[in-house]
Amino acid sequence: MKHLHLITLVLLFTAFSSQAQNTFPSTGNVGIGTTSPASALDVNGAIALRGVTAYESKAFATASDGTVVVASGARIRGTYTLTFEAGYRLQTVVLLANATQYDYNSCSLSVLSNTYYNSSVVMSNFRFVFSSDNSVVYLVFDISNRNGGALVTAIFNGTGVYPPQWGGILPASPNAGGLYPLVVNMGKVGINTTDTKGYNFAVNGNAIATSMTVKLYANWPDYVFKPDYVLPALTDVKTYIDQNHHLPEVPSEQEVAKKGLNLGEMNRLLLKKMEEMTLYMIEAKEDIDQLKKQVKDLKKKVK
Repeated sequence: MKHLHLITLVLLFTAFSSQAQNTFPSTGNVGIGTTSPASALDVNGAIALRGVTAYESKAFATASDGTVVVASGARIRGTYTLTFEAGYRLQTVVLLANATQYDYNSCSLSVLSNTYYNSSVVMSNFRFVFSSDNSVVYLVFDISNRNGGALVTAIFNGTGVYPPQWGGILPASPNAGGLYPLVVNMGKVGINTTDTKGYNFAVNGNAIATSMTVKLYANWPDYVFKPDYVLPALTDVKTYIDQNHHLPEVPSEQEVAKKGLNLGEMNRLLLKKMEEMTLYMIEAKEDIDQLKKQVKDLKKKVK
């Protein structure tokens, strides 16, 4: 009977062993659904994942100071730790990036710290730029004042990520539209633009406000009502209008189309014209009153 039990156990073990599809050796390749794994992890069948975590690093050369491409791809999402040598001292900054090439509004980039060396910014201007057809998004930054070192090491650590391509060169005509919600450059502020055209504040797009004050330092046109002001003759004004098709001093349609409209200056000019118009009306009223009096006197003489 003992021999019978022993034979039964051997047969059961052999049957289960012949059905085994997994290989978990202490060293070498691991197989799931296969007894002959060809890779470090070889899965024969579908995989269900409840979350993906990626941790990858890459070192790439930076030949000279300038714009450095950290990563590129259809989407960039996750945490980037950038480390490189500047002045023989390691510099590190951490970025939280989230960019999708088709939706500018979903792009966000948090820079936890810029790095400095000898009171000079070394890594700065972290931003996203896009290829001209918006098919590729690039995570880039600028290197300046670097006194040594040639390699940048980028460590990417994200969950639910789209694997990036490391390093690279920006396209000839990158598209930066919508990627600069607020830029401060040497005291000049731009919203949705990096080019303020020389102005201290520039908005690329519509703006709305519940209140706005434009302060002019001089030449508010109350001088129109002073006794020494010479009111232009209406005949001269008519001649100017016939020739130029707009009021004197007021910018023409072509000037506004080319240079835009200075709201403070325009309001000053409009007030000046309104004050001059008021003086013309007062003069006209005085002339009418005088004519009425003359007509009244003539009627008395006729009677």
